[in-house]
Amino acid sequence: MSIALDTGRVFVTYEADNDEHVNEIINFVALLRHNGFDTHIDIFEQQFRSISKIDFMERYISEKEYLIIIIISPKYYETVTASPFGLVNDERTFNTVYIHKQLQNEFIQNGSKNFRFIPIVFPGAKKCHVPNWLQNTHVYEWPLHRDDILRRLMRVEKYNPPPIGELPTIVSIPI
Repeated sequence: MSIALDTGRVFVTYEADNDEHVNEIINFVALLRHNGFDTHIDIFEQQFRSISKIDFMERYISEKEYLIIIIISPKYYETVTASPFGLVNDERTFNTVYIHKQLQNEFIQNGSKNFRFIPIVFPGAKKCHVPNWLQNTHVYEWPLHRDDILRRLMRVEKYNPPPIGELPTIVSIPI
């Protein structure tokens, strides 16, 4: 199945909890790419990132046709909810917090409506690790909701209603 380019663009944001978690993310992104989604993640774009990391991230955040997958993990939650003083001040952490704030601002500007953010809880995380502003949106679990995630990325509903038929002919009898 071929996906129209404007509906197949995906950007993935995450925090690296450990090597096993990163491998799971790489396998997830590989599955998306294999299934026709133009998926971008910093791991695969080191050359472009080295030019300007802010430009690298802004490109995917500002172009509204990109759906943005937020991989939920304990470290992601800890990073985006920590006070600025409690954070390890490295570039990776800065980038994660920057992206998160940009997404949260877009969500607020959209009247707290989620048009393109897809939070996915990865193994080792729980629903409580989803940032508060995303709690009332649809949250997926990986790999449990694999097909639902693919449907969401394709903007296809799981169930389609049957077509609307003709209205019945009802004869009223005068009294």
